[in-house]
Amino acid sequence: MPLSLTLCGRVAVTCDGVPPVAPPLAAKSIALLGYLALEAGPHSREHLTALLWGEYPEAKARASLRQALTHIREALPGLIQADRASIGLAAPVECDVLTFQRLAKECPRAAAEIVVSGFLDGLHLRHCPAFDEWADATRANLVKRLGEVLSAATREAAATRQWGDAARFAQRWVATAPLSAPANAALMEAGFMSGDWASALDAFAAYRELLAAETGREPERSVAELAERIQSAASASARRPATEEWYEAAPSFHGSLIGRSQEWDFLVRAWRKTTGCAARVVLVEGDAGVGKTRLATDFLRWVAAGGGTVLHGRGYDVRGGIPFGAVIEALRSAIDAPGLAGTESQWLAQVARVVPELRGRFPAIGEPGPATTADGWRLFEGIAQILMALAEEAPVTVLIDDLQWCDADSCTLLHSLIRRLEATPILWCLTFSPGAVERDAPAARLVRALRAFQPAEVVTLRPLQEDEVWQLVRGLGRVGTPTGARRLAARLHEATAGYPFYVIELLKTLFAQGWLTVDPETSEWIVRAQDSGDGPAFTLSPSVHEAIAERIECLPDDVGAVLITIAVSARGCRADVLSHMHGISRLRAAAVGDSLVERHLAVEEDGAYRCAHPIIARVVSDGLGAGRRREVHRALAVSLELTAADRPTGAGEIARHAEQGGERAMAYRYAMLAAEGCEGRFAYAEALAWLDFAAGLTSDESEVEAVNRTTARLLDLAGRRDAPPFERAPARAGQLAVADFDLPARV
Repeated sequence: MPLSLTLCGRVAVTCDGVPPVAPPLAAKSIALLGYLALEAGPHSREHLTALLWGEYPEAKARASLRQALTHIREALPGLIQADRASIGLAAPVECDVLTFQRLAKECPRAAAEIVVSGFLDGLHLRHCPAFDEWADATRANLVKRLGEVLSAATREAAATRQWGDAARFAQRWVATAPLSAPANAALMEAGFMSGDWASALDAFAAYRELLAAETGREPERSVAELAERIQSAASASARRPATEEWYEAAPSFHGSLIGRSQEWDFLVRAWRKTTGCAARVVLVEGDAGVGKTRLATDFLRWVAAGGGTVLHGRGYDVRGGIPFGAVIEALRSAIDAPGLAGTESQWLAQVARVVPELRGRFPAIGEPGPATTADGWRLFEGIAQILMALAEEAPVTVLIDDLQWCDADSCTLLHSLIRRLEATPILWCLTFSPGAVERDAPAARLVRALRAFQPAEVVTLRPLQEDEVWQLVRGLGRVGTPTGARRLAARLHEATAGYPFYVIELLKTLFAQGWLTVDPETSEWIVRAQDSGDGPAFTLSPSVHEAIAERIECLPDDVGAVLITIAVSARGCRADVLSHMHGISRLRAAAVGDSLVERHLAVEEDGAYRCAHPIIARVVSDGLGAGRRREVHRALAVSLELTAADRPTGAGEIARHAEQGGERAMAYRYAMLAAEGCEGRFAYAEALAWLDFAAGLTSDESEVEAVNRTTARLLDLAGRRDAPPFERAPARAGQLAVADFDLPARV
């Protein structure tokens, strides 16, 4: 007869899952059972009477003990083993506290699921000071052990990139130990890593308020610094809440990192080697949509949460970018880093040529003289000096995303910096899609050179396996049943070949079309009741690209028009450009941009809106006719001329859009200005490329002569042209039957 004793929460004694048939046991009988179960070995009768009936005379106390034993024997025959001197249990019993203590040693994550903080809360005894003292001590020990278990469970979940579980365990840890700095730091870090910056900062605010009220102290320095790093990241990613359409009730699609355990451990090992004062290079390679950026950005958040300095830049699949654009973008992300102030002013002045924001932080740096051909090395050395100053304060990770789109000058600068800073604690993390460019592209040549660099290592990402897609869907959907969503995951894997980006995009489409929704009480994904039985098949688009297009087609006209502008711009648009393009206020332009962010079609970075993924931009652009695409380019050129001509990327962007918009004279003028700007930044290869561009736009003799003279002068310095990229074939999809939605249905 399996006996189960529940001592936490609602105290109960059950046999085979139901209460014993005999009359319910009295409170002191249950207390006696609990004590015997938790305190192994027989106990003297004198000890037990003093524990539970110490306020009675000796004779009455012994009689009460005998009566309690009689009740237990009647309800649970054979459980008690007693003689004239001692009392104990005939055999061990199943008990939630004992189970917790066993699992705490064997499996902390399983132990963390058992709530032991309410030990004997439902048991009310009168006049038992000795028992109350034992119960209080046991409760305190359990709470302490629970804190240790939750700490271990949080660390284990974080180590396996299960950020949602880490946040849940950390939240319970904080509830157990609200003034614990490690517990609150773990909760903040879990929220940060899961992409929920607001909850991380709310956790810090609550901790600071409680700590001040209870102790009058400020949070520990390490916790405050973590909050500052989260705030810095959040300020660049803040967005408005959804207010309409399908995405109002849509879930977050940012789940735990699935299927990347080995790759994550590889990055962590590389980082730890870097902190030993040796530079490392990690190339993260894989096809578009395989999850390179997600892995790298999650890793950056982990480094930042641990106190490292992170710099993030990216290449863009577009002509007309700023020379050294990816490196400059990375440097901009470190403008507020404390170690930057350690750079000598002469080097800051050199780098301020290409990163003018430095003058905003350091107004006193001197103005460099006019640029000469001999100053190129000073720019490179200035950037190296900045990175060394940052590394003096804390180890540095530099992420260059989409390396394949970097121009020749950026690749030359990266190679120079990596070689120059071999002894500096910098981890260079470069994501690269080998099939996106030809073998003679600058980035492809750089990758081949880096493979010969001894501290360089390669991480190749593969698509997810079917079981990993299932784990992804189960985690995102908070699926409770053991086999729930397995069929759905199998169909998604078949349709997407396991590429995470495509999986997520198809899931968004299922929500957008109303096939899936979220249970408001449990947050579990569910299927509409009318679609959960037999019915027609839901046919996915012939390709995942067309699935994205279906969501785009449902957009309101004004929102869709703004998305087209953002997609055609490639690098993204600020609100002022969108305002000129569409004849709306800047406030309205920002509101429409925010609505695209909420629809998971765009992101906002550094005040500009761009498509959330290059594939989305390609889908939007490919859906335009030649005439409309030409007019969008022309309007972009005019709008950029009014709003962004003086920006570093302005001339090149205007030239590119003007050329594709049929404004050849305008394109020539700005191509020459772009070449002049590149020369001033010592980006000679890019300058020559713009001269080649200008040469194809004019037949005027004086203009041709100007191009030839400038080309001849720059050829004395350096330069070569980049090979054009080629497109990858889109992933194919298939059919998804109603029966494949093996999720609960909404009633």
